[in-house]
Amino acid sequence: MQAKSPAGRSNHSWLKWGVPIAVLVLLAAGVGGIIAQRSYSSPVRAGMPGGTPESDGSHLANIEFTPDAEAHPDSADIRWTLQMHFNAINMRRYETWKATVVEEKQKQLPEDKWQQEYATTRDAAVKVHRVEPGPKDSLRILMTFVSTQDPKAAPPGLESSCLRWSVVYPMVVDAGGFRLDTNSLPGSALAVRC
Repeated sequence: MQAKSPAGRSNHSWLKWGVPIAVLVLLAAGVGGIIAQRSYSSPVRAGMPGGTPESDGSHLANIEFTPDAEAHPDSADIRWTLQMHFNAINMRRYETWKATVVEEKQKQLPEDKWQQEYATTRDAAVKVHRVEPGPKDSLRILMTFVSTQDPKAAPPGLESSCLRWSVVYPMVVDAGGFRLDTNSLPGSALAVRC
């Protein structure tokens, strides 16, 4: 004989509606999580045109971090900015590149000059070695990368189709996200032929 609830119903009747209601609650929570993730995405990602790195794998710059650099609390946003920056160069996307640099740098390189300077450039093997604090809440990104280009487009005295760079990129929070700054230190970009 089955036990009856005070209303005369079986104690197991909750199974009839309980499981479907639980499934609906879980689905609603999942959809809510997706909406919240999109609504509260990081300021760097929210400020980038398209919101995602370019997907054509043939032009993507490979961004690596050493364990020390990866441990920095802002490493995910730094990686995002660098990925967008180098992909924009490789894919000749000026508007995307503009979203990765401060306004002063945009003024220094208007689109026609930028397209001319980067017309043959392809950057790859990007590795962030350290992330150091800089002045006024800025960061210094110590990194290496390889660029290939028409030798005529290489820096004077380094006319080569392949260069290995060691650089320190200043990075600041600007316009709601991380941006590469123009305040480079003397000797902060060194290149050697590959």
